[in-house]
Amino acid sequence: MKIGFTCGVFDLFHAGHVLMLQECKEHCDYLIVAINRAENISKTINPGKKAPIFSVTERKLIMASCKYVDEVLEYNSEEELLEVLKTKNISIRFLGEDYKGKPITGEDLKMVIYYTNRDHGLSTSLYRAKLTDGNK
Repeated sequence: MKIGFTCGVFDLFHAGHVLMLQECKEHCDYLIVAINRAENISKTINPGKKAPIFSVTERKLIMASCKYVDEVLEYNSEEELLEVLKTKNISIRFLGEDYKGKPITGEDLKMVIYYTNRDHGLSTSLYRAKLTDGNK
């Protein structure tokens, strides 16, 4: 069985997330999604990024309802992420195109890296801006 893996914050679940998960599932038999608790996202992961609106419990519940997802986990650090990558027998890891050429956690592990298509232009940042700007 080909086990696929992706991870992220997945706040404000939207069509872009669904398209990405659908693409992932087309390349594996079983898809694991790890949700970053993002407790300190602006300090540790991505300075300038806003904290999630939904709690990790809400994000996991929403993610688990997606028909392309077989298992949902959570993590809070790159060390925890590496442990998941080592113990779950991952065959293929999915990352957004924006990760090409950048160092990634677990890159030394023997698994295929597949970069998902993001040319649909949909992102949580886009929807946050629409909500903030009154949907102009």
